[in-house]
Amino acid sequence: MLPIIAIVGRPNVGKSSLFNRLVGQPIAIVDPTPGVTRDRLLHKVIRDDWQFEIVDTGGIGIVDEHRLETDIYRQVERAIFAADRIIMLTDGREGITHLDREIAAKLRPIKDRVVLAVNKLDHDALDNETYQFQALGLGEPMGISAAQATGLHDLLERLCTDLPGARKGVNDVASERNDGRLAICLAGRRNVGKSSLTNALCGEERVIVANLPGTTRDAVDVPIDRPEGRFMLIDTAGLRKKNQIEQDLEFYAACRTERAIKRADVILLVLDASDEVGSVDKKIAHFCEVEGKPTVIVINKWDLAEQGGANRAQYTTWLRDRLPGLKFAPIAFTCALTSANIGSALVLATELHEENKQRIPTSELNKLIELATQKRRPRKVGPVATKIYYGTQVESLPPTFIFMVNRTDWIEPGYSRYLENFMRERLPFKRVPLRILFKARDSVFHEHMDEHIVVTARTKAERRANLILPKSNKPKRRGPPRDRERKRRS
Repeated sequence: MLPIIAIVGRPNVGKSSLFNRLVGQPIAIVDPTPGVTRDRLLHKVIRDDWQFEIVDTGGIGIVDEHRLETDIYRQVERAIFAADRIIMLTDGREGITHLDREIAAKLRPIKDRVVLAVNKLDHDALDNETYQFQALGLGEPMGISAAQATGLHDLLERLCTDLPGARKGVNDVASERNDGRLAICLAGRRNVGKSSLTNALCGEERVIVANLPGTTRDAVDVPIDRPEGRFMLIDTAGLRKKNQIEQDLEFYAACRTERAIKRADVILLVLDASDEVGSVDKKIAHFCEVEGKPTVIVINKWDLAEQGGANRAQYTTWLRDRLPGLKFAPIAFTCALTSANIGSALVLATELHEENKQRIPTSELNKLIELATQKRRPRKVGPVATKIYYGTQVESLPPTFIFMVNRTDWIEPGYSRYLENFMRERLPFKRVPLRILFKARDSVFHEHMDEHIVVTARTKAERRANLILPKSNKPKRRGPPRDRERKRRS
């Protein structure tokens, strides 16, 4: 069990910047807007011969636009209670404020666990600003700059010295990075109950839940131990249509959702049973399929659907018609409010991960290819018939197959789908996505006129699955082009 170090302080003192700097990745959203961080963010840190878990918290004393101040402060209190060491972060440029004094008064009874850090000392002329913070009564302040990465080594020495479990050994890095937890990402559009489901699986209020869209902003990693196994839940921000994204914060949150899906082992695609399957749901489902992520479709709020007379068999048929790309994915019907059937989603996730690790012998695969081509031959696209010589599985997680052909640009997209379905019915990959690549055989008898050496044989619409596209800096055009040209000539 690694020691826990929590970062606390008032809004906009650089807590998330320090969190990201210690972790070494842009995990937390950093923005000048006060109150960006709401939930507790937890991540492992392995740095300067030390190892621990760092916790980022929301700003104490923030006035939240959605009136979530009480929920945010409750999360901060829990972080302080569970932490072995606490970093009280202040702003050296603004000096001591009324909020700093209030926070220091609350931490003074446990000041043996507190290290006072003065942030934003970006150049030597500001070093003298640290002395005024001695008035807070939390010991000798330490000057740092999260933006410039200065003073962090001394800060870690002060924090981790005499902290049990913080000194890493030779084999500690590998053991901590591969701790056996299955990473499960909860993805979906806004207000479908992802955070409620996370809390239900944790058995406590781990993340903030409110009947407001966009409550979750960061991708929050939550380790849990349950009878079904050991998991790392990743609660993500809800997505909505690109043209509805108005603020930079929402754009950054959506980017972290996309990143969380890519780093997860299994995806729980959470849908609202009382609502229609929308375009955002379909886009997320398609992204999970193209990324090769095993996906469990979690139908939340099923109690409301049952009250309306819904039937599981009929709903499943209705859902398969709307998400054809994930027609092989298993479905779990849950209710986060009552914790009904939530464990089944974890059981399915574990089964999918094991299925995703399977490998097939090349001989067995080639027998299957021969049967598939006998049943349906590739359509003739070029001057000669398209031939599949042999195939082999080159990877697992996800299962990836390469088929050697005479010309890659003669493979029709529909034939790739046919082979995928044919293989899924006869191989132990019935509920996970498959990747099939076609490669031109290297031979002296091959004319080497392929446009691409390796192709997926999917249509452009099937391949294009980006959740978030980078924001364009180009100004929006005003008026039709013809009107602008007419004005320029006149």
